[in-house]
This record gives sequence, structure tokens and C-alpha cells, in this order.
Amino acid sequence: MFGKFRVTILLALLALTLSTLACGASSSSQPAEEKPVASAPTVDTPADSSVNAGTDPNAVVSCSQIIPPDELKNLLINLTPTLTENSYPGGTSCIWSYVNAAGQTSTFSLQVDFSPNAVPLWESTRQSELSNEPSDIVVNSIDGLADENYVWSSKTTGLYVVYARKGNKTLIMRYVPQDVIYMANESGIIDMVERFFNRF
Repeated sequence: MFGKFRVTILLALLALTLSTLACGASSSSQPAEEKPVASAPTVDTPADSSVNAGTDPNAVVSCSQIIPPDELKNLLINLTPTLTENSYPGGTSCIWSYVNAAGQTSTFSLQVDFSPNAVPLWESTRQSELSNEPSDIVVNSIDGLADENYVWSSKTTGLYVVYARKGNKTLIMRYVPQDVIYMANESGIIDMVERFFNRF
């Protein structure tokens, strides 16, 4: 079922891209053509071909472009996630739901935005999320993580929260470090967030 859904999404993206080009899209958006990105299931190709997509606020980037399936398997080792995706021009929201080894239901979520309002929305979302936390919540920053970042362990959800901004592109990530072991430390977070930013 999900395979047919993904094929339908890819065909829709291809049709959208071709219609944009046929209508005389600007020369700056032509390098961000979705066709090569949408058909590339490997880790290397999306990083190279979708870098310019973030400069076009009308681009649509899928969850599988930001985290290719093979890479997702390496992040969520021995877990079988179900994806809920909301891709739209200028942003994408991905939520992978799964049952962990302890039998608990949990999620790994990633939200990226490269629309004209990305930074103000990112800031207001962060402030709103922090207002729901107890007053003694500790918010940290990781040296070397994007241009600006905020990280904390949520006392209300039990998830580790990462807010990162690189230029006008933003990223929000929430996950259980014990389930996403590679990102249980700062170097893993820095590596993965940099990869994600390079794909949209």
C-alpha cells in the first residue's frame, strides 16, 4: 500500500515539476528540478541534487529525500516505523511511529521549512513549545550545529528536542535517543542535521 502511495507522490511531484518548467519558471528554479531527486533512493544523490531546492520556496521535498530509506533503517535499527508525511511547497513534516524494543509506542519526527516565513515560524514554534515545559527546563546549544540551535530533553513528552537554523532554512526534530542511537550524542546530531540541511 505504501509503495503505491509513494509512486503516486513521485508521479505527482514529477508532473508538478514539469508543469512549472513548461509555464516558464525562472532560471534560478530550473536547477531544482525534482525529477532526479524524486527518483534517487540513495544517500548520496539527494544531498547533491536537492541543495538548491531550498532556495525555491515552491519546491516540494519528500521525507524520503531528507532521510533516504536505507539511512532511516540505520537510524531506527531493528524498528519498523510507519510514516505520516505532509509535504508542501516550502516545507515538509515527517513523523515515523514505531514500537520500540521495550514495547512502547514512540515517534521520531522531523520538520523542515525553507519558505519565506521559515525563521519567524521556527522562533514562534520554539517559544510556544518551551512555554508548555516546566519553568526549570534547561535549554542548551551544541557548538558546531548549524548557525543557531537549541536543544533540550522535554519533560512533558520525554523526547529529545532539536531546533536548528541554517541561513533561512529551519529544522525541528524530536526523538528518543535510546531508539535513535546514532543521534544520542552531539557529534551524531551535528552530522545528521548537516546531512538533512544539505537535502532541502
